[in-house]
Amino acid sequence: MNARTATIGPERFRVPTGQDRPSPLRSILAGLVLLLIIVGLPVLMLQFLGLPPIPTSLDASLLMQQVSVTVLMGVLIWVLWLAWLQFTVCTVVELVSALRGRGVPAHVPLSGGPQALARKLVTAMLLVSAMAAPAAAAAPVLPAQAPAGVQAQVEASGQTASQAAPASAPGDSTQDPQARPAEGVRYMLGDIELDAQTGAELEGKRVYVVQPPDGRYHDNLWDIAERNLGEGRSYPEIYDLNVGRLQPDGRSLELARLIQPGWLLVMPESAESVDRVVAVPVTNPAPPPPAPQEPAPTAQEQGAAHALMTQDIAPAQVPAVGSLLAASLVAMLARRRRQWLVPTISEEAAEVERLLRVGADEQRCRRLDAVLRSLSEMPEQPRPYAVAISDAACYLRLSRPIPVAPHPWQVQDEGLTWALPAGREPSPSGAASPLPGLVTIGRDAAGTDILIDLASADGEVCVTGDPTMAAEVVGALALELCTNPWSDQATVAGAGLPPALHRMTAGRLQDPASLAASPAQPSPADAVLTGPRAQAATTFMLVAGQDVLPPLPPGRSTALVRTGTGRDSRWRIEIDASGTAHIDPLGITVRATRATESELAALEEIFAVEVPVDSSRPPIPDPPQPPVVAAALRAAPVRIQILGQTLVEAGGTVDRARRSILTEAAICVALHPEGIRPDALGAMLWPLGVTGDVVSSLIERLRDWLGHDADGSPHVRQDSQGRLWMGPGVVMDWDVLRSLLQLSRFCPPDREIELLKEALRLVRGPVGRDVPEGQYSWLARVRTAHQADILVVDAAHRIVELTGETDPDGAAAAVDAGLQMVELNQELWRDRLRLAARRGRGELERDVQSLLDASGLDDLMLLDPATAALVEDLAPGISVRRIPA
Repeated sequence: MNARTATIGPERFRVPTGQDRPSPLRSILAGLVLLLIIVGLPVLMLQFLGLPPIPTSLDASLLMQQVSVTVLMGVLIWVLWLAWLQFTVCTVVELVSALRGRGVPAHVPLSGGPQALARKLVTAMLLVSAMAAPAAAAAPVLPAQAPAGVQAQVEASGQTASQAAPASAPGDSTQDPQARPAEGVRYMLGDIELDAQTGAELEGKRVYVVQPPDGRYHDNLWDIAERNLGEGRSYPEIYDLNVGRLQPDGRSLELARLIQPGWLLVMPESAESVDRVVAVPVTNPAPPPPAPQEPAPTAQEQGAAHALMTQDIAPAQVPAVGSLLAASLVAMLARRRRQWLVPTISEEAAEVERLLRVGADEQRCRRLDAVLRSLSEMPEQPRPYAVAISDAACYLRLSRPIPVAPHPWQVQDEGLTWALPAGREPSPSGAASPLPGLVTIGRDAAGTDILIDLASADGEVCVTGDPTMAAEVVGALALELCTNPWSDQATVAGAGLPPALHRMTAGRLQDPASLAASPAQPSPADAVLTGPRAQAATTFMLVAGQDVLPPLPPGRSTALVRTGTGRDSRWRIEIDASGTAHIDPLGITVRATRATESELAALEEIFAVEVPVDSSRPPIPDPPQPPVVAAALRAAPVRIQILGQTLVEAGGTVDRARRSILTEAAICVALHPEGIRPDALGAMLWPLGVTGDVVSSLIERLRDWLGHDADGSPHVRQDSQGRLWMGPGVVMDWDVLRSLLQLSRFCPPDREIELLKEALRLVRGPVGRDVPEGQYSWLARVRTAHQADILVVDAAHRIVELTGETDPDGAAAAVDAGLQMVELNQELWRDRLRLAARRGRGELERDVQSLLDASGLDDLMLLDPATAALVEDLAPGISVRRIPA
């Protein structure tokens, strides 16, 4: 660090002295080099080489003639002249851009190296004019002997200058900062609070804050002058006031076209649209609580904090289970949450769930399921041994060629491959998939998911290589067979697999010994013998880390997958310690799908069924203080709703194409009342990575959309640590719900019923209903959805307890509101069935059929035995099975 960048206090705003300025020899030398290349080089070439030769005739015979020395010299002369011309064009482009102050010079095609060299030489040469620029306008108000202070830092504040004092007059800039009253002063630039040192130095001046990039547009002096001074050519006035001044990031203005976001630019007095820095007296400030004094942050620490808020976001490390298995797990979790209240999980498990949602490719999984189920309906059913699916198409690799495929399938490789373009998949059907043993092996470098049919091996499949990785691959195959939609007819058994895998699959993964003792499955009556695939395996045995295999179930066609050496296997999958697998029958390499021990432990926690330990009512998580009532939501200038379809209502305008991401950003900030850092916000909204300038632009657009409150403060605020939070003018239905439920706990029964009903009127569906696919994965971390499910179900059940006898219709309406949140919650359905039974047997039968329709099952016993027992108790002899239409 040189002496000038290390300077702090008022001295850093002074014009650099001769000792601090760059050596003029460097600028002079750069100018001489440019002059020599652009002027001297062509003079030399004209004198010694002449102009490039121009052919007098062109015909095909030129290609057949021997290349002479003359021809070769002519080509070299052309190359030299063209190289000179290319460098000259690059220099002109860079020079024009530097003189005009535009943000980014135009790119000269095929000129990366020459243009970079020209830029360096032009920049070095123009430092002469930068050092000679007058800067006296900024110097008189900054005494050289002023004490040093901390480095300037811009902090967002929730209070504007207009809240406390009128703007200072221009003449106030000469007032001695030390003459301020002892009660304290805050220095405000619009709604931005400056630190005391910077504010004292800039007080009374008009100051412009350089804006972050918007797409490919970068703020520049020409446009700043055009917007605020009325003429872009007036940019030298701004340049003269700021050249050499040290900025908050430790750099200073040297070239007119090189400015950075966050810089504070002193503006001429004619820039009436630019705010002044004003001093706001703080009278009788509250004494701080006794606490150990922390040292003031150094310039390096403040610079690091600023960099942290604007740094690029790296992609999230998605789970090793892969995108298709992750999609199956997310769908399975959604089905479970329609029926049960999921347990409260740890931070680690919540993060795994978030990353699982980030990595899940639900659209690709649905496409594949529709394709597989449609195969069984084809006249000549193809039997693929491998499937590849990408965003562009789905490919079936067949064991024998079928040269004719039904429309819209396309035949490739003489009938050995069928291809179906994305978007041409058939409508989902209820037909069973003919490939229940199709499992994901991994994803290749092109982003294509590769699947193999274990039943097609007609023998043992062995996973060899690194022992730990091999066991994780076998575990992932077992987990996929137990959860993916096209393997619902498969029987799965496992040995040597992690206990967590057995527990989380809830009986789907069987023990080999019990499977061997079970009776054999009868073959389908309509099976047609067409070769070795006629009795394709529907039972799959997966073994990891065991030399002795368990007995195979008799009378079944069983496919075996195991870890080992693979000497006698039909198919072999070899995986190394990095997780890269090579599949022998396909001859391809993929990033293998694996189920790691830590991920399985988190999945077990996520998929556990919550068992209540007592009958006490759930607590209200962090009830707002003071309480927020429904009237406040209706009157708020900014209203955020998440109890159902997400909605943000604000006074500003927003581009329709940006509304979705801005809505998600507003909800994310609102659900973090303690504040959220910009980099954390970026990681939640763009889990696969994003640059810092995109995050900064998003925050500025969000501020513009939500607007300001009556005092002029922005609704999106930022504290001294850079954390974003919502001001009091932003009201969310989730806050109102918790406030009403908290108030209901301390009221007489009549008032409690009113508050509970008012709370349930806020519910329009589950949290984040119908959110765009791929968004809101961060909801798994904040736990709002889980908490809302619990509170709404409890509120609805409480109304039934209080009014079931006196107001059955009101109680039924409360149950319906609760079922909007958790559609198949059995506690609420049992409340509904009890209320229906009071209205008669016919009402009860209709509600039983409604429950079966909602669950997609034919027998209530399969959904919940306790609910089926209740129905039989309420009306003995009533059917708990679906009644045919």
